[in-house]
Parts: sequence; structure tokens; C-alpha cells
Amino acid sequence: MKNLIPYFLLFFTACQSYTPWRSEWRNKNEVEVFYAAVSAKASPQAIESGSLAMRRSTCVNATNLLSTSPRLTSILLEQESIQLNEVETKDLARLISSHKIKPKQDSCQSEDIGYIFVSQAWETCQCLYIIEYPGGRNQFRQDLTQVK
Repeated sequence: MKNLIPYFLLFFTACQSYTPWRSEWRNKNEVEVFYAAVSAKASPQAIESGSLAMRRSTCVNATNLLSTSPRLTSILLEQESIQLNEVETKDLARLISSHKIKPKQDSCQSEDIGYIFVSQAWETCQCLYIIEYPGGRNQFRQDLTQVK
């Protein structure tokens, strides 16, 4: 039975279910910050190569590209369930850019659901970014009001 424990652990690890992260405001060290969940896909070359390290690297790099200001603006707006017209969205993006917010990558996970053989792991991934919006959610809502 002792010899089977490593196999059970391997099986359990391989069969874990993927739980997507949500974008949301949270309190961190008594400061309100925004956690943005960003999904992306590994490069076609990485997928074709069969290299797990290359799939992971290109997938995470893709989330970094998607965590820039325009995408950040849309993620924040989605969270507030607010629709802006094109001019208002550009104004808000400019306002957010003026805050010089640098999203910080918190963690990443493969979006692939428990494969026993990891041939498809990291073809798609999700990373969580911490966004310290100056003044937190209240300031963001004031910025929204200013733009509308």
C-alpha cells in the first residue's frame, strides 16, 4: 500500500479540475486593489513543438501583452457593468494611463482541465494581475463619472 501512495498523488494531481479566476476588487493590506484575470493562448509554434516549457512561456507572455492599458480599461469596465461610447472609452483609457498603473503578475495557471498526460497543458492559460488603482474602487468610479 505504501508503494501506491506516490501513484495516488500523481493521479490526484493530474486529475485536478481547473477553476477559473475572476476579475474583482479585493482588500489587500487594508488597500482596495483590483485583481484582473487575463486569459491567453500559447503560440502556434510552441504548441506544435510539443515543449511544455515553451507552451507555458509563450502563453504567459501573451497574457502580459493583454494586460496593457486598453485591455485593463475593458476589464475594469466589465467589472462595473458600465457601457461607454468610443470617445468616453478613449478618455477613460487616457485617464487610466495618466495614473501610470503597472499591473503586477500575481500567479498563472494552465486552463487545460486535468490531463493525465500533459500533452495539451499550457496551450491556454490564465494569469491574475494585481492593479493598484490610486484611490481604489471609489476613485475609479469618480474617474468614470468624470468621463461620462
